[in-house]
Amino acid sequence: MRALPITRALKLLAPHPTHQRRAAAIGPAPFRFRFTPYSFTSRKAQELISRFAARRRQPIERDRYRAAARSARIRRPPRARWIDGALVAAIVLVILIALPRLAAGVRTGMEELGAQVQSAVPLLQGQSTLQVPTGGAVAPLGVAPVADNVPLFVRDPQLQLTGRVPSFAVQPGRTLQIVLNGTVVSSIPVADSGAFSASLALKDGANAISLTLMAGRDLVATSTYSVTLDRTAPTLTVARPQSGSAVDAQNVAVQGTTEAGATVTVNGHTVVVAQDGTFSDFITATPGPLAITIVSRDRAGNETTQKLDVTAQQTAQTPGTMLSVGLDRATVRPGQQVVASILLRDLAGPRVGVPVTLSVGVVFIGTATTGTDGTARIAFAAPPNEGEASVVVLAGSNISGRATLTVSR
Repeated sequence: MRALPITRALKLLAPHPTHQRRAAAIGPAPFRFRFTPYSFTSRKAQELISRFAARRRQPIERDRYRAAARSARIRRPPRARWIDGALVAAIVLVILIALPRLAAGVRTGMEELGAQVQSAVPLLQGQSTLQVPTGGAVAPLGVAPVADNVPLFVRDPQLQLTGRVPSFAVQPGRTLQIVLNGTVVSSIPVADSGAFSASLALKDGANAISLTLMAGRDLVATSTYSVTLDRTAPTLTVARPQSGSAVDAQNVAVQGTTEAGATVTVNGHTVVVAQDGTFSDFITATPGPLAITIVSRDRAGNETTQKLDVTAQQTAQTPGTMLSVGLDRATVRPGQQVVASILLRDLAGPRVGVPVTLSVGVVFIGTATTGTDGTARIAFAAPPNEGEASVVVLAGSNISGRATLTVSR
């Protein structure tokens, strides 16, 4: 009969469900957990309830609770271990069944995502395929066939096309279809090495070439190229000098017009050609006969050559007058800023207040006036095309100076 009040006191300390069930098995409790009067017949139980009623909402220390439970001879019922074993076995079985399916779903999703990205981004196909080094060689990313060094312009109508299919795209039953200007010219099985070769007959003008990797009737990947057949030599017109004329030996001006995009050389050195095809160069020669050879070569390799024979003469300048031109840099990139320093002086000293003009090739840049020390500065942007450009400065009608600027990427 004394166990009943002690168990009820433990319920006030920490109303654990296990203790509640045990207390209910011994005898039903005539109270509930709320602030209502309690009715007990045991005086000792009333004392315990009064002692701990003020603390029942405060957390009880674990050691104190366990000591009270031991004194009341309350033990935790043993847990069936077969339940834990069955739960672990069920979890392992679910993982073994679901993991392969989950991995297959993730792999399929990644493959579909990669195919969508490759089809949406043209840079992953054709001649714009990304290149990464692998073991000393260069391998493309993607499955599109890759042609080797396809030129943009050619002058020979027979084009020998070579290339390869990436090794990971080589599979039995796949074929390579070569299409020229909308017509299938070749359909060959893909070799084990992936290499292919074909001879194409081009037409004048632009030619569209398509390389398609096929798996039966299904298109796997494709790459496209464009080649222009140009068998016409570029036009070349020389404005200065005229053949048989007399020129200034210290400043021989060579000016003319050619096909846009062509490369011009004057006596072996390259001249910068403007975007509209005009060019200009200045050379220095000794007095006497002078042979000038001008060659224009277009992007396909066609050439046009003109040869001029002129007579170089020593032109009289103002006695003692000297005009020098210096550049802050001799080699620049296209479009880079350059500053030209000009010095004009004679026997009496610096020439002050003299207007000087600067031109790069045939392009007029600007005018400046010499200062108290006979110097002037003119800034300009380098030509957009690569080659050697002549920087010419004129002071008056018969005083000139020049410098050479090399434009290179």
